[in-house]
Amino acid sequence: MIIVECKCGVELFKYQKAGTGRLIKCFLGRILKDYIGLLENLPNGADVFCSACGKRIGTVRLIHGAPAIKLNQGQIKPMRIG
Repeated sequence: MIIVECKCGVELFKYQKAGTGRLIKCFLGRILKDYIGLLENLPNGADVFCSACGKRIGTVRLIHGAPAIKLNQGQIKPMRIG
């Protein structure tokens, strides 16, 4: 389980990651808790922004047929919690 934060310190969501390695994309179906309302009305191709600082977190894309957020690596801080 990973808590994904923006670099400004705001918790964005809790994510159930499969496997080890870097967090590059987050499938929307694996987001367990959405702290800032990211999952509301996200069409394919939409940019996702931090609600506090306004920086772009990533872009919604279809990956292997499932919607996912392709993350902007320089803007997030993933923290493993278990």
